[in-house]
Amino acid sequence: MPYQPNHMFKGVVTKAGVMRKTVTVTVERIFEHPKILKEIKRHKKYLVHDEGEVAKLDDKVTIIHGLRTSKTKSFRLQSIDARDTRKYPDEPIPQILSEPQIKARKQKKLGVLEALNQQKVASL
Repeated sequence: MPYQPNHMFKGVVTKAGVMRKTVTVTVERIFEHPKILKEIKRHKKYLVHDEGEVAKLDDKVTIIHGLRTSKTKSFRLQSIDARDTRKYPDEPIPQILSEPQIKARKQKKLGVLEALNQQKVASL
């Protein structure tokens, strides 16, 4: 069964090119206050993994929650929805974005009791 993410957000790239393979995306949400019934804007910034370093400043992007890439990055760039053609007239929007390269986990060393139990099971 393929991975079904809980968190997919649309936002704007507010910082790009400062950190390697990382962009900062600001996601804005609008909701109605329960008591005063007034619309309120809130925003949150996410560090997003950009494997090919294709996102530019002020791009409208879709990000998706996935495996943690570092201590603060657990989102990755899924698609670039729009780009400002006045700032970047010669650069088209890339259609295919590369997947993040995930390192294999290290094998856990067995303790004495686990090694004995594994030998016992193997002999049976």
